[in-house]
Amino acid sequence: MNVLEEKWKKFRLSEGEATNIIFEEEEAEGLQFKEDWSLVCKACSMRTISKVVLESTMAKVWRISKAAIFTEVSTNIFVVTFETQADKLRVSEGRPWLFDSHLIALKMFDGLTPPQGMVFDHASFWVRMHSLPLSYMTKARGEQIGGTVGRVEEVVTQDDGSGWGNFLRVQINLNITQPLDRGRTIMVKGKEMWIPFSYEKLPRFCFSCGCIVHREECCSNIYGKEEGEEQYGSWMRASSGPQGRFYTNNRTESERKNKGKYGEEVGKEEKGGLKKR
Repeated sequence: MNVLEEKWKKFRLSEGEATNIIFEEEEAEGLQFKEDWSLVCKACSMRTISKVVLESTMAKVWRISKAAIFTEVSTNIFVVTFETQADKLRVSEGRPWLFDSHLIALKMFDGLTPPQGMVFDHASFWVRMHSLPLSYMTKARGEQIGGTVGRVEEVVTQDDGSGWGNFLRVQINLNITQPLDRGRTIMVKGKEMWIPFSYEKLPRFCFSCGCIVHREECCSNIYGKEEGEEQYGSWMRASSGPQGRFYTNNRTESERKNKGKYGEEVGKEEKGGLKKR
């Protein structure tokens, strides 16, 4: 499709082809209702994902009131229509979701952009910030550090504002076409400290460049290794399950309502679920 778009830019259009067709802004009430109950998702995989397998697998993982309906609108891009707004909210708040260890990127429904023109370059992840001094395990410091990584959506703290525990947990919307940040360097009273990051439900990513999604100009050694010291690796994945009393007692409100549901990954794809391009 991109090739056709490039050709179109060079076309000499006839009078009929160049005449604008004006669309009225009004749309059918039933269609608006369907749009409000929908999200758009992209399976971030280099291989084509089967709609049937994705739909049946996510129905088991999401555990919503009724299986969502997937409509394929472009390669690996689907409109997902839910039975209720509560189901849509539950899936949106449970991000990130994985399918065969590949990221399922979600966007709000956009009916004014062609599917192939939709950009899925950001996703929300829960980042664990390790080795912070206790006095700096706060919402303010989480926002300060997280703001250098991406857009901070939430910092999990206790009612008194402290985030004491094995790590500070911060939800960040980050650019998945850029290398994952392995940590940050902070300065505390003249002393330099390294704060390593780990990511919950981290999908497959390139151990060579650290990107979850590759642009065309990025490295070709996807999921491979370069000679020398490994700069990225599986050690960036957060260990599954609760990590101490603070973590289990201080989930987000949506997680407490859905205890035991958010921490799951999608299992391996069923046979025939992947097709080579």
